[in-house]
Amino acid sequence: MPLKEFTAKHFLGRSREMGLLKKTALLAGSGDSNSIVLSGKRGMGKTQLLKHLFSEIFNGQSTTIPFLYTVNTAFDSVEKFSQDYLYTFILHSLAFIKKDPSLINSGMYSLEDLREIANTSEASWAVDIINNYFHLRERDDRTKLFAFTVSVPSQCYRMTGRAVVVLIDDFHKLRRISELNADGHAKDLWMCFENTINYQYAPHILAGFQADLHKMFFEETSFGEHLEVIDLPGLDRDYAFGLFEELCQRYSLGFEAELTNYINLFGGNPFNIKSFVQAARHRTSNLTKDNFWEIYIDEITKGKIYTYWTSILKSYVQRFELRRPSLHLLFELSKKGTDDVSGLQEMLSVTQENIDAILKLLHTSGMVETGFSALEFVDDQVLIDLINGLYRREAAKEPLDRIKDSLMANKRKHLMIAKPPAFDITIPDAPDAELVAVKSLENIARHFSLPKDAIGQLQVSLVELFSGVLAKGRVAGESCQLTFMLKNNIFSVEIVTPRRDLVLTDDTIGQIRNYIDTITREDTEKGSKIILTKGLKEDFSQSSN
Repeated sequence: MPLKEFTAKHFLGRSREMGLLKKTALLAGSGDSNSIVLSGKRGMGKTQLLKHLFSEIFNGQSTTIPFLYTVNTAFDSVEKFSQDYLYTFILHSLAFIKKDPSLINSGMYSLEDLREIANTSEASWAVDIINNYFHLRERDDRTKLFAFTVSVPSQCYRMTGRAVVVLIDDFHKLRRISELNADGHAKDLWMCFENTINYQYAPHILAGFQADLHKMFFEETSFGEHLEVIDLPGLDRDYAFGLFEELCQRYSLGFEAELTNYINLFGGNPFNIKSFVQAARHRTSNLTKDNFWEIYIDEITKGKIYTYWTSILKSYVQRFELRRPSLHLLFELSKKGTDDVSGLQEMLSVTQENIDAILKLLHTSGMVETGFSALEFVDDQVLIDLINGLYRREAAKEPLDRIKDSLMANKRKHLMIAKPPAFDITIPDAPDAELVAVKSLENIARHFSLPKDAIGQLQVSLVELFSGVLAKGRVAGESCQLTFMLKNNIFSVEIVTPRRDLVLTDDTIGQIRNYIDTITREDTEKGSKIILTKGLKEDFSQSSN
């Protein structure tokens, strides 16, 4: 666990969730905290959130022990999981108590090594727990071994008086670890977490895939009655673009300003954004509207995003004969949802038993969402495009080049680029033109809920422009066009006039720059354009959006 990476990294768009989760840790010592289910769609950043939370708790306080564990599917037996879980807990606990993160970063110890470190550190509680684990392991009762191991955080509190906050990532993968009962039926061992999850001095934050966690805690058991639920949404528009911009800067990747609106395509999904930028940095040093689409289409037809989702499909739909009907169903649902499953058997040419199996698999994979009486494709435009291309490639047998051309043409045709809110007015070039401009600016700026000080500074800059530049050489009957625009917390005023002889002197620019951020002049086919811009505070929000 590289702690420094997460303490230094700017963590975008998750302050609300971080606040809620940190509060759980702070309340653990008083026994007033509840365990939490942190769920979300694939790629939303649950893992990064838990890592950042672990770092914050590890470095930000000295009472509650933080323990972070990621369920590894390679540990598919009780013995492997139990040893790894106990090892990680003792390692994190000793590192926190000793304030020595190098213990975590090294990863060079065995469980016996940790017992020796605990012994020399006067952590007798850890020595006792490890000894009890070894003794229980010799008895060859795997269910008791599992139950003992997952109860270790609560045992730690009883033995030391130190509360523990347990962070488990990919908790849903624990369903793969089971034990046979005497009658030969499999027992879901993850249910052994019930008592320890409810222990208020060792609250658990359990992250994982949304569909599986909801099924585990609300459909198959009643554990969810005692848990808080936080569903992690996609990043909002500003934070999504902030992540995109930060990644581009990290990789020295330039991009055209117009691409700001293209980022909406990724649905605020950090995985989609990161995968695209990583692909782009190997293809170009500057993103344009043209190469954006080329890179995007390649990414969803053969890149990392394509590999990720097709691997998920293969892992969930393992029966080869069900893969084509599964893909067909996904393709149909991506075009439109359905509240009628009665026709699926005929449409897919498979048995009803297979239909039921396919629906279950696609739901647990995260590609299909089921309501009370309806089916629909997950709200993910990137995945919709991917399924469209995959279906046409494998079911319709279209050549890849034709699929790419079709997808690119479709994206360019249907992409709706959000236009920033703007107002246009025409003002006659008369002696009192600046008064009309200033009054218009005041009304429009209030509509956008601009701060009063910003409105005043913009008004002064307009008066200076009209009186110092536009008033000179005025021609009767002429008029100027003003456009007021708000975009990305930058308010701009464009003044277009048919006159070509406008001159912005250094003195004029310096005077106006006392009130705004930039002033520029451009030649146009019909005259001149002057642009004023004023940046607003980072926490400014547009009430009109």
